[in-house]
Amino acid sequence: MNTEQFFKKIYITESSYKDASTKEILKKYPNKICKVIPDNMDIENINTGYDPKQVLLLTQSKGGVVKGCPGTADSYLCCRYQVINHTMNCPLNCTYCILQFYLNQPATVIYTNFDEIADELRQKLDSQKNRFIRIGTGELGDSLALPGSRMFASKIVNLFREYPNAMFEIKSKLTTTDELFNLPHNGNIVFSWSLNPQEIVNHEESMADSILTRLEKAREAQKRGFLTGFHFDPILAYPDWENLYSQLIDQIYDYVDPAMIPWISMGSLRFPPSMKDKIIDRYPKTTIMYGEMIKGIDGKMRYARPVRIPIYKHIYNKLTDIKNPPFIYFCMENSLVWREVMGFTPETNAHLDWMFADSVYKRFNLIETQPDFKDYENALNLDGTEF
Repeated sequence: MNTEQFFKKIYITESSYKDASTKEILKKYPNKICKVIPDNMDIENINTGYDPKQVLLLTQSKGGVVKGCPGTADSYLCCRYQVINHTMNCPLNCTYCILQFYLNQPATVIYTNFDEIADELRQKLDSQKNRFIRIGTGELGDSLALPGSRMFASKIVNLFREYPNAMFEIKSKLTTTDELFNLPHNGNIVFSWSLNPQEIVNHEESMADSILTRLEKAREAQKRGFLTGFHFDPILAYPDWENLYSQLIDQIYDYVDPAMIPWISMGSLRFPPSMKDKIIDRYPKTTIMYGEMIKGIDGKMRYARPVRIPIYKHIYNKLTDIKNPPFIYFCMENSLVWREVMGFTPETNAHLDWMFADSVYKRFNLIETQPDFKDYENALNLDGTEF
């Protein structure tokens, strides 16, 4: 994706303008109109006249960037993933993207105080060396879509050479990895891709890279010693979904070695009810919101359980129909769904957190001692808040 052509205007706060990372980012946009604005200007007061996805704001973070992944209602199991919210907004325009509901700011934001964020991350990782931690970018914006996001990821990959008790995950639908693949690392870096069958990509992820391109990049990542993760999220109840997802899983195992996949997630389409009108308005050709959906415990619309259980079972059975399959988990599903599909359920969020660590300990030479469940029972998010 050529983001030089994509952005119409760039705003830079005064303090950010002094950052070395800002100068490097601006080199990628040599012909763009840039405007320096005061640090105290409220982002909501920027009247750009453009779609927020077409405006870039370079600024410094004002608070904690490293925090727990925003879970949902207690009735849905949460894996305790940690996130680095360095980039906010995404240019890919996937029809189902929940960012169009959560991010109401007038610009795509990149924080440029890389060193301060790295120091924050070090302090928080140092505070919990007794347990294994999974943390990544890509929660509020694609990890590889923008030059500034990739520059930040490069810095964090180097940082993680100091932390064998943690894994850094770089999540994307793109394959712009060239400046990252040559970085030295200790085997605890995970490049992961969100996946859907190519037919769904064609209709709902039109600006993302093709599935085969993503899988080719995943294969290259493994050859360079990186681990690769995959996320079936959101799974969509498309016509002929059974064959579409079967073919996709065959493609995954044709391209990559399952032994180098630390995890695969599954999650079905879900969105706040008010987002339905936004999807219809922004993407009038899509039909994804017209399926058999109900309001879940967390207030989000999702497929009724009789719809999503057969899809989950099919994908799970296909993924596990190999010797020593990867660790597979649900994102935001209840214990009943876990048990119906997988035949078991984590007892608590702490138990699921520990299961990740135990799986990594048994499958990869990264964790020196077997994880002790007691270290996970009373753990906190990296920002000190309770899970």
